[in-house]
Amino acid sequence: MRVIPELQCTDIEATKRFYVEVLGFEVRFERPDERFAYFTREGVDLMSEELHGPGRRWHTGDMDFPLGRGVNLMWEVSDTESLYQRVKDLAADSIYLHLENASYECGGRTITQKQFIVQDPDGYLFRFCDELQELDHTSHPRRVDSLTL
Repeated sequence: MRVIPELQCTDIEATKRFYVEVLGFEVRFERPDERFAYFTREGVDLMSEELHGPGRRWHTGDMDFPLGRGVNLMWEVSDTESLYQRVKDLAADSIYLHLENASYECGGRTITQKQFIVQDPDGYLFRFCDELQELDHTSHPRRVDSLTL
């Protein structure tokens, strides 16, 4: 199973600029007449469509800023520090949480990752992190490919 979020936005052109120029995504395809774009970066896909654009829209409630309240999406990227510097240089105001090392307890193990959080122009939160490190409290740290609880 694969999850591809589809996020509503207030201005598809501003969204495209932010995702492409600041976060380094590519536009995989778009439907300009529908105010829709499909983005991809390092195997992560994301769709966005303008809130009040033409066509079907599934709104389960009021769509007030910030959109996506209560959700943050975490993406593992190949180089968190370079992406952080890019965001800092191009859109420093979008940084919600500055670059940090964070450790999390997970079933007798400690998972450590380098991470930061960005808030996009519509208020969605994205946490970008490096490959994870694991310490199982009985051995030395080792690299893991994904967080398994």
